Amino acid sequence: MAARIDVLASADDADSADGAARDVTSLLTVHLAVEQDVLLPALALLPGADLPLLAADFETLLEGGRLDRPAVVDVTSIPHGRRHPRIFARFARLGPGEAFTLVNNHDPEPLRREFEATLPGVFTWDHLESGPTRWQVRIGRRAPGA
Repeated sequence: MAARIDVLASADDADSADGAARDVTSLLTVHLAVEQDVLLPALALLPGADLPLLAADFETLLEGGRLDRPAVVDVTSIPHGRRHPRIFARFARLGPGEAFTLVNNHDPEPLRREFEATLPGVFTWDHLESGPTRWQVRIGRRAPGA
């Protein structure tokens, strides 16, 4: 793709630019079809996937914005069915060795089992506070070799 864009950028006449633009357009059309027909359906099957949130993140990045990376994710006011997707989305934004603190109003053990099933060996989980009305867990992405 980069080579075709370079050809387009360096075209020295209208016919060359037109041909290069058609090549880039064709390639982008194929990429879009693969994303819509293959990647998005596969992504939708992953536990915790929140496609509207991912699409919003993508739009934010396309517009030159930055993704929110809060150090604390308090899910106590989020409806139960929306909590895990929000937490997994935050985890996806972590770099190696980074972490965030989850605040919840119940024991997040089901979430931990979901992390273990989908991301074995990739995450860290450290209890900071354990009930009876508030739980805090530091969730991190393991650094390579850790």
